[in-house]
Amino acid sequence: MNYFNVDAIIVYAFLLLILLLGLWAGKNVKTIKEYAIANRAYGTGILTITMLATFITGSQSIGYIGYIYDDGILPVIPIIFCRAIIGFLFIAHYISPKILYFEGCLTLAEVMGKLYGGMARTWIGFLGVLYCLAFVILQIIWMGYIGELINVPNQWGMLLGGAFLIIYSARGGMKSITITDILQFISITMLVTLAVNVLIHKIGGIDNIFNKVPTNTFKIFQNPNFKNYLVYCLWGAFPSYLVSFPFIQRMLMAKDKRQLAKSQYIGMSYLTIFYMSLTLIGLAAIALKTIGDVNMPKQGSRVFIYLVEAYFPVGIKGIISIGLLAAVMSTADSFLHSAGILIAYDVVQPLLAKKYEVNVLRTSQYATFFLGVISLGVALIYDILPRVQYGTMDLGKGINILRDFVAVVFTIPLLAGIMGLKTDAKSFFVSMIATFIAFFIGRLFLPDLWFMPMVIAVNSITFFATHYIQNKGFVTVKRGTVVLS
Repeated sequence: MNYFNVDAIIVYAFLLLILLLGLWAGKNVKTIKEYAIANRAYGTGILTITMLATFITGSQSIGYIGYIYDDGILPVIPIIFCRAIIGFLFIAHYISPKILYFEGCLTLAEVMGKLYGGMARTWIGFLGVLYCLAFVILQIIWMGYIGELINVPNQWGMLLGGAFLIIYSARGGMKSITITDILQFISITMLVTLAVNVLIHKIGGIDNIFNKVPTNTFKIFQNPNFKNYLVYCLWGAFPSYLVSFPFIQRMLMAKDKRQLAKSQYIGMSYLTIFYMSLTLIGLAAIALKTIGDVNMPKQGSRVFIYLVEAYFPVGIKGIISIGLLAAVMSTADSFLHSAGILIAYDVVQPLLAKKYEVNVLRTSQYATFFLGVISLGVALIYDILPRVQYGTMDLGKGINILRDFVAVVFTIPLLAGIMGLKTDAKSFFVSMIATFIAFFIGRLFLPDLWFMPMVIAVNSITFFATHYIQNKGFVTVKRGTVVLS
């Protein structure tokens, strides 16, 4: 097998450039604030780019094309309308104006500590590490399949890509990640642009794509999966991912609420165009199958990989591969970075501060490195192509269950606290325990479709009911005059 073909060399050069750029950007990091949020030094453009690069995962992009291939344009509703538009508008209108009341915080767990006390901070710090590592593992697995596009064995692809992102993420923190995100964002944009243009040229124009696609592809209400996607819309609009650990860090990087809101609006606009382009790729795959490509995979999650292998020439395939790799790495490094800071800053330091002086910066760097090695090891064990979205993947259910459980535990209490609900530790811990019980029972007795909506409902009801009973009504606070927690 030729490991040094033209496409492979393009990918190797990209990986080396990412590594050198990341190490250079992070060489002078001296404080935990610099390591965690880069001293809030970046403008709106860079803040938006690092947010978008983190948001766009490799599995999300390839998975979305697969869903278009399987179910027609129906996935547009939960992904573009609910997640990209409603989700970002909600953050811009309701979270951006108030997140800066927590100026000085470095992590989501620290924000939760201010709202619900030190014990909540430690719990969210620990659970957050598990949540972040689930994302890191899944992205590293995708590196293996991207490697196969350039004739590199699956495990070698994971080892090479995983090792590089671990090194620069651990060394330079947010400074390294932000500067590499810029290059990765450019690569992702190039990936989509090139892929759309190549496929349009292959079919003979956009008009031909729509003419060759069967009419039932465009059915929404008559689609047999319409009811399922209504439930998916609830999960798509639930903003757990948008307020998860690396995204709260990016919000805390903003200089003011106007800059943060502006980055959300720009991000929403970009993602709308981005997902519409991916929709076009999915429709092109359907058109190619209709006009006679008998080798087109039956499984939607494998369609984009097949398109790259079958329709993209040498050189272009390498550029597409670095775009896919960029989408994977820009998400993996952000979540790995968050995990390292959470364990050092929100778990180890609070627990040991009374007896020992903890060098939080150094501990975060070591923690990031070792958690990265653990994630890489787990990824090498689970050599299965994941279908991440909507909980339908094959990869050991435990990773998805763990991630979704943590997402439900922190989302409602975090949003309620940021938006001004009077907070106390009891409401948080009662809802967390109830969520755990609901997760256990729901996994045993409920179908996958209704499992997550039920768990979200249980968390919300127990959280707000506990608050209402304790305060004999719903009570809000005025920032600056009331001490939280």
